[in-house]
Amino acid sequence: MDPEEKSPLKQIRTFQGDVADALHRQNESLVSIQQTEASRRRASPDEVVDSEISERRKKTFFLLIGSLFFIILGIAGAWYGYREYLRKTAPPTPVTPSSRLISPESAVTLDLSTASREIFLSRFAEAIIDVPAGALRHVILRNGPTVNSPLLETAGFFKILESQAPASLVRSFEPIFMVGALGESPFLIIKLSSFESAFAGMLAWEPNMAPDVAPLLGTEELLKVIPSTSVFKDVIVRNKDVRMLESSSVSTTSTSSGQASSPQATPIILYSFFDNRILIITENSETLQILMDRLTREKLSR
Repeated sequence: MDPEEKSPLKQIRTFQGDVADALHRQNESLVSIQQTEASRRRASPDEVVDSEISERRKKTFFLLIGSLFFIILGIAGAWYGYREYLRKTAPPTPVTPSSRLISPESAVTLDLSTASREIFLSRFAEAIIDVPAGALRHVILRNGPTVNSPLLETAGFFKILESQAPASLVRSFEPIFMVGALGESPFLIIKLSSFESAFAGMLAWEPNMAPDVAPLLGTEELLKVIPSTSVFKDVIVRNKDVRMLESSSVSTTSTSSGQASSPQATPIILYSFFDNRILIITENSETLQILMDRLTREKLSR
């Protein structure tokens, strides 16, 4: 067979042959290839290390950011849950009406949105009928049936009473006032916006004050035996100037020679100014003293 003739069998490709072809094409030797590879390996460790450090830093940074995010989210969720727990388990805060000038032992609310003088006096008498001795009951007056209904203001209260108080006196009162009873003794406390106007107005009201206020204080029956010449007079209660209207009634006492009658003065109305900012109206000097003491304590505790 002619050696120049091509064999019908294809030449088998081997790794050694590929290396020989590469050396032939690139005009390189095994020694140069080995030197190039060694140089590459000597130069690469620092780059590899820097790359690995950079990659680790990135992973650490993102891991830290993610951890902080979940920690903050967990703290916020725990705080929100704690706040909701406190809100749901806390007892409801009692709503204190602004007319509560003295802390009472009990309170009763009356709706006077459509009440007349007679209806109010009847409801008020029922509201204070069972107050224990020494206990204070606040009668809250509102223009509506709910706890959110507006409080009755002083001018509206005097209108319901059909009072003959001078207009200048009513204007000297603030809208806030408190009515109630200390034991069996009713009282009325009014905040003042002008002491000078209130003082002069009370003096002008005195001739008509008894029929206006006595039914509220439960001393209306005493008006039937009051002399026509009876007027308010000055008395001192706990070093306070007090104006008082008395009714002279006849008391019967037993003696060895029989029974004797003697006149006895019974207060119908007492009023006094407390620190020139508050007016107190009641029918009992002891009640007046206690109210002044409790107002003093309330003032010191604020």
